Amino acid sequence: MSSTFFGLNIGWSALNAYSASINTTANNVSNANTPGYSKQVVNLEAKAALRNYTYGTLGSGVDAVSITQLRNTYYDVKYWTNNSKVGQYEKKVYYMAQLENLYRDDSTNLAGFEKLYSKMFKTMDSLKGSPADLYIRNQFINDAKSLSEYFNSMYHNLQDIQSDCNQEVKALVTDINSFAQKISIINDKINTIEIQGRRANELRDQRAYLLDQLSAIVPIEIEETEVQNSNDPDNYLGGTRFRVRLEGQLLVDGSDYNELECYARTEKVAQCDIEGLYDIRWSHTGNEFNAAGSETMSGELKAVLNIRDGNNKENFQGTMTKVQGNRITIENPNITKVEAMNMPASGQITIANRTYTYSRFEMRVIPGAGENGKDKYEYVFDLEGDNVSSLAGKAGREASVGRVIDSRGVPYYMSQMNEFLRSFCRKFNDMQIYGKGDGTTDSDGNLVGERYTFDADGNVIPKEIEYKNGGVDTDGRQTGAFFVAVNTNGNENTFLDTKKSDGEEGQRVKYASDAAGGNYYQMTAGNISISSKALDDSNNFATSIRTDTDESEAGIVDMMLELETKTVIYRGSGGDQFLRYIISDITVDAQEAEILAANYADISSTVDTYRMSVSSVDEDEEGLDLIKFQNAYNLASKIISTMNQMYDRLITQTGV
Repeated sequence: MSSTFFGLNIGWSALNAYSASINTTANNVSNANTPGYSKQVVNLEAKAALRNYTYGTLGSGVDAVSITQLRNTYYDVKYWTNNSKVGQYEKKVYYMAQLENLYRDDSTNLAGFEKLYSKMFKTMDSLKGSPADLYIRNQFINDAKSLSEYFNSMYHNLQDIQSDCNQEVKALVTDINSFAQKISIINDKINTIEIQGRRANELRDQRAYLLDQLSAIVPIEIEETEVQNSNDPDNYLGGTRFRVRLEGQLLVDGSDYNELECYARTEKVAQCDIEGLYDIRWSHTGNEFNAAGSETMSGELKAVLNIRDGNNKENFQGTMTKVQGNRITIENPNITKVEAMNMPASGQITIANRTYTYSRFEMRVIPGAGENGKDKYEYVFDLEGDNVSSLAGKAGREASVGRVIDSRGVPYYMSQMNEFLRSFCRKFNDMQIYGKGDGTTDSDGNLVGERYTFDADGNVIPKEIEYKNGGVDTDGRQTGAFFVAVNTNGNENTFLDTKKSDGEEGQRVKYASDAAGGNYYQMTAGNISISSKALDDSNNFATSIRTDTDESEAGIVDMMLELETKTVIYRGSGGDQFLRYIISDITVDAQEAEILAANYADISSTVDTYRMSVSSVDEDEEGLDLIKFQNAYNLASKIISTMNQMYDRLITQTGV
């Protein structure tokens, strides 16, 4: 049977319940603009009824059993999944805008490629009528120097972008580790509270907000399971085990977390990479974290790595066919032209998922030894280290220098500039040196042998060779390379190991990465320059052929003028089309990134709208709740007041 004061208990339970509701509503209103906050509600439940033999059961009031946040896990997971795509393409848009600005060549840019290139040939055209005019000759040399300096500048600007990306990689890895640590700490605090039967709403909001930020950097997988009694699986202990996975690997496991770490490469992956690029690995296992090459990876980290390392799948690839001592042979290579070579002179090559260090390489062209009587191309790499013996029995395995990355980034654009310059400069220099001759005989009809010797210190000494029908300056002297590559020691590389016939069908050729006399693999956009002889003396520049008899004859000028538009230099077109192809590549990538960024942002906005429809604080709704709970509280107070009057009548005004 119920107590005489049972009604007071019922009123008191209502006061407590609606007091908690009003306080929760006040908390919602105060956090309406707090990032990551979710609306909280008081869950009310009727108390257990009392049994009464007269009329069955009697209600005993209301209980505020819990205060919970309003969140929809489905929308959270959808948001996090999509957010990594938003982060990836927005970051890509940012860097593609930098590349677009770098290659911009409009009316406002007086030092753009097309203006410098056309100006150089316009000046050259003036030489046809007066090839001995020192003013025009000097002007042409200065124009050519400006063009080479343009590429020097572009080279260093691209390296600056690569350096910025490299620093951002380290910063993003630091952010990932920081988020992982914070989430693990919050997990521990949540379990400390919830194992006592309470709900850690604010801490859960903080954790979800951290996951919002983390998901923009890398794609994450979330798993939360209840902690059960191992001896009684149906007995829930109150805590949960919250896990965050990154590419299938545990980043956070409850109150524990794993870290990623950056470490600097000891070897370059691409020829024009800057020193000290960071690779990423798991610190607790040392396993590589291949964010750039993974097809399932997304997020800001993926975008930054793709810009820093993107090679458009054009890194060196082939099949290892032979092992002889520390020397391996690679056949069926994807790079068969010296102009397209993009691997470093020494570095690391991966064979059967194992990395080996090489000190040098050379490409060999063997006439008629390929399929259907075509030329055969093969590479020979000289390996270093004690692990070379592990290659035994691995013939036929795939080999590569660097990872295959399906994205056009800094290495790709570096390689494209190098390919254009090597092709253009080689054709230009061949005209300067060999004129209309084939470079096989000298002016006396003797076959040309080695074109350089070595002094006692091992320095290269070019031989004085006058080529038949070769290019000569205004004094009738044989000229050498006009465009040169400046070696790291400051000496000029004049490509003495490259013959005019190299690269032609049916010619046996060997291109070595360490060629003493020099070849065009050793020329890059960073080291191209003009011969110091031409800079010092404008006469030292060939406009005539040795057989020209009149000073006004300029047999080479007409040949060189065809290099501007008619001679195939780059992608089957003339040299004047170089920048248009590059801008086309950048524009396609930039537009794709902008479209995808906008699409994923729209999806993110839609998902977030649904998510916020559940979780966000609506001030109008909270205002109505305040009135509703206030009225309920007043009614509960009225119950207390009414019961007080009843008990007063019962106790003080009823006689016995």
